[in-house]
Amino acid sequence: MLAVNAPTNACLHELIEEQARRTPEWAALAFEGIRLTYRELDRRAELLARHLRRLGVGPDVLVGLLVERSIEMVVGILGILKAGGAYVPMETTFPRERIAFMLGDANVNVLLTQHSLLADLPEGTATLCLDTFDWSERNEPPGESVRAQPQNLAYVIYTSGSTGRPKGVGIEHRNIVSYVRAISERLALEPGMHHATVSTIAADLGNTVVFPALVTGGCLHVVSQQRAESQALLGEYFTRERIDVLKIVPSHLAALQTGKNAEQVMPRRRLILGGEASRLEWVEQLRALAPSCEIYNHYGPTETTVGALTYRVEGQLPVTRSGTLPLGKPLANASVEILDGELYIGGAGIARGYLNRPDLTAEKFAGGLYRTGDLVRLLPDGDLEFCGRIDDQIKIHGYRIEPGEIDGVLREHGGVRDVVVLPRATESGDKQLVAYVVPKRPEQPLWAFPAVHVLPDGTPVAHLNKNETDYIYNEIFVLQAYLRHGITIRAGDCVVDAGSNIGLFSVFCSRLVPDVRIHSFEPNPAAFACLQANGAAWGTNVTCQPVGLSRDERTAELTFFEGLSLLSGFYADAATERDVVKSYVFNQQDESERTERWATEIGALIDDRLQSRTVSARLRRLSGYIAEAGIERIDLLKINVEKSELDVLQGITDADWGKIRQLVIEVDLSQNLEPITSLLEQQGFEVLVEQDPLLRSTDLCYVYAIRPSAAGQLIREQAPDAHLQSVPVDQQALTPLVLRKYLTARLPHYMVPAAFVLMPELPLTANGKIDREALPLVTSDQARPSGGSTVPRTATERTLAAIWTELLKVEQVGVEDDFFELGGHSLLAIQLVSRVRDTFGVDLPLRNLFEHPTVAKLAEAIDALAWVARPAGTSQSGAGNREEITV
Repeated sequence: MLAVNAPTNACLHELIEEQARRTPEWAALAFEGIRLTYRELDRRAELLARHLRRLGVGPDVLVGLLVERSIEMVVGILGILKAGGAYVPMETTFPRERIAFMLGDANVNVLLTQHSLLADLPEGTATLCLDTFDWSERNEPPGESVRAQPQNLAYVIYTSGSTGRPKGVGIEHRNIVSYVRAISERLALEPGMHHATVSTIAADLGNTVVFPALVTGGCLHVVSQQRAESQALLGEYFTRERIDVLKIVPSHLAALQTGKNAEQVMPRRRLILGGEASRLEWVEQLRALAPSCEIYNHYGPTETTVGALTYRVEGQLPVTRSGTLPLGKPLANASVEILDGELYIGGAGIARGYLNRPDLTAEKFAGGLYRTGDLVRLLPDGDLEFCGRIDDQIKIHGYRIEPGEIDGVLREHGGVRDVVVLPRATESGDKQLVAYVVPKRPEQPLWAFPAVHVLPDGTPVAHLNKNETDYIYNEIFVLQAYLRHGITIRAGDCVVDAGSNIGLFSVFCSRLVPDVRIHSFEPNPAAFACLQANGAAWGTNVTCQPVGLSRDERTAELTFFEGLSLLSGFYADAATERDVVKSYVFNQQDESERTERWATEIGALIDDRLQSRTVSARLRRLSGYIAEAGIERIDLLKINVEKSELDVLQGITDADWGKIRQLVIEVDLSQNLEPITSLLEQQGFEVLVEQDPLLRSTDLCYVYAIRPSAAGQLIREQAPDAHLQSVPVDQQALTPLVLRKYLTARLPHYMVPAAFVLMPELPLTANGKIDREALPLVTSDQARPSGGSTVPRTATERTLAAIWTELLKVEQVGVEDDFFELGGHSLLAIQLVSRVRDTFGVDLPLRNLFEHPTVAKLAEAIDALAWVARPAGTSQSGAGNREEITV
């Protein structure tokens, strides 16, 4: 219990110092086999504090803290407090833009972090890496010390803000000290207890155990991110370390209990649930799992310092209208009032207010009370029951979210005219965020397209598979291969694109010169569907034709490679295409990297990609189309038709050759090169042949041809970047994927809506406000894309895709589908990690999923872990560990 002689006016770190003097050799901290005694914890914190004082840290000076869960995390907190300052915790998964805002808003001059995180920090941030800090004793002066007072800030935690930006809640030492004393007494914490923290420090959830553990002589176990996400790893740790006390969000605990041995992730003596409501039937299950463990529900906004009310589960569970545990009764030094059904909280835990927001502070804090916005009712025994909100604020997986902040960020997107984000209940009773979006451009043909890819410049396009799309993007947008050697595209030009594939060249031309006229031809039905969608989305004057161009009018059989559509064609055969792709891949590698095993695996992967089917396609002569469409001139004829390029040229009459000013042709067969160049020269063109270095050892090359005139001439010698032009960025085309990526770069992952609904207008009530009741409901099926862009190719991919379809409740999953775009979230990810461990026998860090959220990339990570873990002398059975190629 808290010592009775603890000073009533102490600061938080002083309470921990008192405990260190009482039990210097007791274990204070534990992290993955590392133990620190109270003496060592205090010593390290003092060394850090001295250094921070010399950097100007003192009372009410804010210091940033961005670290992984570790020993340094707690030492950093205590060192900042000892220096007299206040810490501003940040989650390592926060987007750079959010971190930059917090650093600026809090006027942070020093950020404590770790070396591995430096690359992701905003430029110009002054940092101190705790993992490389010298913790040895140094005979250095302590520096000028100004002792913090109870009324000084201890920390500032940022929460979601309804005005479009997060707001910092300032908690003073007297607030957190009052809380630590009260909760320690309410939970009857005893010296020597083992406490586990599994929560982020960027919210105050974990403070229920972090500070009370260190003030009451307990051992604080900082659970690593990987353990906190795995039932097996966490259960093993809890059993081995005999964890007594755990504070956790209900949905997090439920996700950890989806497999076998659910009782292993229960603490022995105290379980504190908080951050969101706990269903009564689920709590009954917890009691059965661990009958000797006391269960508490803990409630309180950040503004009232961690928590203000608790409810202990005893005897028969209460009957509540909501079907959830009551909030309970106030802690010591806290008071509650109910005005018109809304809960107001007062007492010693009330925060100073919002950092740099005096207007909002005055609105929410008045007369010594904090207005929570929570609706409650008083139960007969004096407990309070949560009944809902007076506004749209919600908690998802323990995180407090103001939908208005998401509204504000979405309105900054160049393609969004209006938006409202609302919480909606799912079929399972959970809540999810739904964004109702009104676009600036009324027509959005890509919005519902089943397979959309966002290019590196932020442009969404309909596509067939990621690797191909990225290859074409690099060729057309980055290298600008079709603008070399004097080739130009000007306003009013007419472009004919033979062999458009998915239409990226049409997208490029339309964005480079908005008023260009484009005629695009693609006989492959799958590619044509993408071409048509992209033409409608990006071109104001794009005509798409589902035909091929040739020397005569007929129907022919086209070989379509589903994994490599670029190689599909009327003369395609798998053996020839295999050699082309293999040469391309080999040319990307140094000779030293080309091992026999590597070559074998690459060959097998190429064979997977070259699975084919045959489709019937119509062929037309270009001159026939020119007459039908009334085309008077062709400023650029671009041809990329997989060995059919000579056929296309032979379908042009002499009369129409005079209408053509420029050509760029990708030639696939060496025997066609001389006839093509001769024909072009006979028609009055200057001609140049060029090959990409990555295509050496193949027949593939480019032919550039320009008819000399005042409009332009062929440039034979040209600097590598002389032809490059800036391609304007157009944000008008919207898809759910575009908006999801836009938000992910600016908001924490838990604030990204699960579903986006396209609206022509937002419905309004008679008084001009948004009519929320008129907004359509969204089912789980609508919230999740269909998936299934490219079928799994390896055993690992197939097994992993099957797990995804079950967890995400989608009919099909492709290897390039994104877990989070299909409706996944952090708690489903925890379940996925558990399933991966049971199925593949590997411990997959959840970070791998966030960094590589596709089946293909995650399968690579699983195969790599399995390869490392396999016993010596054994082969890897059933794994699909193959290097990814870009083709």
